[in-house]
Amino acid sequence: MQVVESAVIAAAGLGSRIGLGMPKCMIEIDGVTILTRLLNAIRPHVATIHLVVGYREDMVIEYCSMHHRDVVLVRNPDYRSTNTAYSFAKGAEHLKGKVVYIDGDLLITPSSLAGFLAAAKSEDILVGVTDAKSENAVYVESEPEGDAVRISGFTRKVPGQFEWANIVSGPSDLLHNASGYVYERLEEHLPLKGYALDLAEVDTAEDLNAAIKFARQGG
Repeated sequence: MQVVESAVIAAAGLGSRIGLGMPKCMIEIDGVTILTRLLNAIRPHVATIHLVVGYREDMVIEYCSMHHRDVVLVRNPDYRSTNTAYSFAKGAEHLKGKVVYIDGDLLITPSSLAGFLAAAKSEDILVGVTDAKSENAVYVESEPEGDAVRISGFTRKVPGQFEWANIVSGPSDLLHNASGYVYERLEEHLPLKGYALDLAEVDTAEDLNAAIKFARQGG
């Protein structure tokens, strides 16, 4: 068993599909940013948090200097030409041991995240999944395995019960030199254990409306 020691949060992207002109992690829901909600959920469980910034990084840096001084900021100046896998790898460059990689546009219930991290102790790689509900989902091909699921593949073409939730735990070099999407690197390690999370992802305006409802219901 190995405890997850660190977190890497990817928040460098343009967020072009939602078109608000700011990093998605800085979107406020009832006066609280997505970033603060995510940090409050993850902070009790890890010793180190690396936050990868790029698009409008000055906005995130200033916010963290005021509210989250314990977070280590990692710059991705190539955010326009790279993806989340690259940001994750960059954020984990100087970390050791097991890491949880989290997209910066997620709202996750604290109890659900705590369950994921507890389960991650027993898996070299644990993949977060959630009920399929977002636009442009990457669906998970899986079958039940006790209280979890066994993942045999990922697809954008065939809808399924679960979708890839943009959170995974694994070694600090898991995304090293990854050339595609995160889930494409995970395909190299299949089959993998999946853990169902209670979360909402914000990619589009419709996703944001759903996330607001999710947050107000305790998410």
